[in-house]
Amino acid sequence: MIFPAARVMLLTLLRDRGALAMAFVLPPLIFVIFAAIFSSAGGDQLRLHVGIADLARTPTTAQLVQVLRSEPTLRVTYSEDASDGTVRGLVKDGAVDLGLILRSDLNQRGAGAPVLLVTHEARAIAGAIMAGHLQRLLAMHMPDVAFAQVLADLEAIGGITSEQRIWIDETFKEKADETRSDPRMRDAGLVASESALPKNPGWAVSYYAGAVAVMFLLLAAVQGAVGLIEERRLGVYDRLLAGPGAIARIILGKFLFLVAQGSVQAALVFAAAYLLYGVDFIASFGPWLTTTLAVAAATSGLALSLCVICSSRQQAQVLSTFVVLILSAAGGSMVPRFFLPPWLQEAGWWTPNAWSIQAYSSALTPGSSFTSLWTAWAILIAMAAGALLFSLAISLRRRSI
Repeated sequence: MIFPAARVMLLTLLRDRGALAMAFVLPPLIFVIFAAIFSSAGGDQLRLHVGIADLARTPTTAQLVQVLRSEPTLRVTYSEDASDGTVRGLVKDGAVDLGLILRSDLNQRGAGAPVLLVTHEARAIAGAIMAGHLQRLLAMHMPDVAFAQVLADLEAIGGITSEQRIWIDETFKEKADETRSDPRMRDAGLVASESALPKNPGWAVSYYAGAVAVMFLLLAAVQGAVGLIEERRLGVYDRLLAGPGAIARIILGKFLFLVAQGSVQAALVFAAAYLLYGVDFIASFGPWLTTTLAVAAATSGLALSLCVICSSRQQAQVLSTFVVLILSAAGGSMVPRFFLPPWLQEAGWWTPNAWSIQAYSSALTPGSSFTSLWTAWAILIAMAAGALLFSLAISLRRRSI
């Protein structure tokens, strides 16, 4: 019985040419795509997007802005009239990964650090990475700034004599030349850090709640939509298809069920995040509910469109697995998108995952831009409508589901 059972499965696979091709072509293709994604999630291809506001407008801050803008490992958004509120807004809305506010001259010792690093709790690691970038760039291009801060510290402690000052100046000049070729120095109190959001441990988890929710909704919606193929094979819809407009009603009925199911599943994910990690989605229940319905609609429409183009359950399962994995990786459900190379970050905006994460982030973040939230809603609804119309068109053309 062992070999006959294996032979039956082999013959079934060989007869289904579409499933056969997907079973042996898609795995290496998935490997190539994932290798491109995760091998570039670090190193030279990791390019953080930084928003900068130069409030001090001094020669040293202008030089730092120029250094940052010319650095190939960074993407910089800079405007001469940008304020600290502008940068904080960009960080809240996810338009940039983090912000830099240059508050005073880098060579002057003030009440606080001249450079303020503004981070988002969901992208906290970006702040640590940027601090390392600043340390390296200051060491290579502006070592005199850090040494001046050290000198200010010495003078504040007890002062130095004129002879000591001459010796220190000569030593600093010599060390500055060495530092350009060996960038290993501390930031000498130049940089402070703060979050763009009120202090709440749930902010970081809220990103992953949205990312996991949309990926799970995709998987669950596909499993529900695959039932179309099985029901068609078993002849469940033979009687229903006899009436006028039956195909459209069946597709819409499936769509509404999947939307309702996805909304409940997303609610369960966020309920767990609320109970275990303090993600307070109830405080923004209206925007959260609208986002959840839009996400459920987009994932349900995509699942239906994948299933109507497949002629067998095997084809649908292989194709849907491939699509869900790729969308989740490129859209930020598996790894935060700022880890991805810029071209893949741009490609990610074609996925429902990226817009779902953006919508949840804007819905749950106090003071976020309504424009960002409405844009995400509109695109998710457009994705849902487009996928649903595609499913209806294919089904009506075939005169079957």
